[in-house]
Amino acid sequence: MGLLLLALRWPRLARALFVFVFLAASLFNSYTAFTEPEVYLNYASMAVLAIYRDFINGAFAAHTQLFVLAIAAGQLCVSALLTRSGSLFRLGVIGGFVFFVSIAPLGFGSAFPSTLLLAIALLVLHYNLRQQVTTPQNS
Repeated sequence: MGLLLLALRWPRLARALFVFVFLAASLFNSYTAFTEPEVYLNYASMAVLAIYRDFINGAFAAHTQLFVLAIAAGQLCVSALLTRSGSLFRLGVIGGFVFFVSIAPLGFGSAFPSTLLLAIALLVLHYNLRQQVTTPQNS
């Protein structure tokens, strides 16, 4: 909820925090993938969709490190793209939005419904930053 409120009122601060969140998540997931990859298998029991449980207990369990490192690389890309402007920033917003919506079915494991609020916050952030660029500021 906090990042959504920041995106509404102080989008530049929200942007910096989103960059930090995705960077920190990337670093955390990379570290954990190498040190304790089995912890990610606990998400299966929290998933609200059977397809997520089956995937985690199947292909993901067989190649946990590979999948988590791919997720971490995506998070790093989103973090970097959110520092850019124009089409690259928009791509970062889309990537972050897709990420948050994609993990929402992990239920409690993804801090649902926060993930959906964060996805919405990214859209609000994009809109508000775009408005700041196209609308002249009053002095």
